[in-house]
Amino acid sequence: MSNVTSSTEALNNVPVTWERLIPNRLAKDLASRKILELHIGRYEIATNYVLGKRVLDIACGSGYGSQMLRVAGASSVVGVDISSPIVEYAQKQYQIPGIDFICADAEQFECSEPFDVVVSFETIEHLKDPTNFLKKLRNYLAINGVLIISVPLGETRHFDPYHLHAFTQDQIFTLLEKTGFCVDYYRCDQCFLTRNEMLSWKQLYSESSPSFWELLFTRRGWQIIHDLVLKGGFDVPQLLVTAYKRLP
Repeated sequence: MSNVTSSTEALNNVPVTWERLIPNRLAKDLASRKILELHIGRYEIATNYVLGKRVLDIACGSGYGSQMLRVAGASSVVGVDISSPIVEYAQKQYQIPGIDFICADAEQFECSEPFDVVVSFETIEHLKDPTNFLKKLRNYLAINGVLIISVPLGETRHFDPYHLHAFTQDQIFTLLEKTGFCVDYYRCDQCFLTRNEMLSWKQLYSESSPSFWELLFTRRGWQIIHDLVLKGGFDVPQLLVTAYKRLP
């Protein structure tokens, strides 16, 4: 019997969560498709910056985006993610010559050579210290290096327990300036997840659904009720920013 784990077996080891976008496993509900389209769109924009470049894709998830960057002409891509099952899946499903997938904590990862481009989508809202993380990314970049990040705007912590921070657009710009970057380009994509779409998520992703007690007796629960009843869903604008490393 072979000791090589197949991509199907690796896929079965990956926890089911909307925070891990796996195209081959993604549910067909509208909310999941919206989010996947946004993520693919971000990587498509990033492909314009990578021709002949050494690229770091940090918090790369299942690896489809890292493959997109390599196919677009990056000289090499290093994809980093904290989840060993997701990295194993990426290695089986998306690794091609010129891509290395590494299991490491984004806040602890170290590199020996600078990158020309660093990509990090939907990451800093999850981290204990976003400021220190961005400083590290600046240090990873070569002179004239490019950082491409995305982050949800506004309060999301009530319906996404994985998020530790809420940001405004101005706060992101200030944070980038503080950590040594100059914003070159940005766009904000609207993303509204309707009540019906979120009810489908409740069935697909149990961790997105608070308990009855939490829904009625916590601030998080009341905020969920407020958004679902009065707003008809969750409004989650997605900011994409391209920034250059500011020279000393």
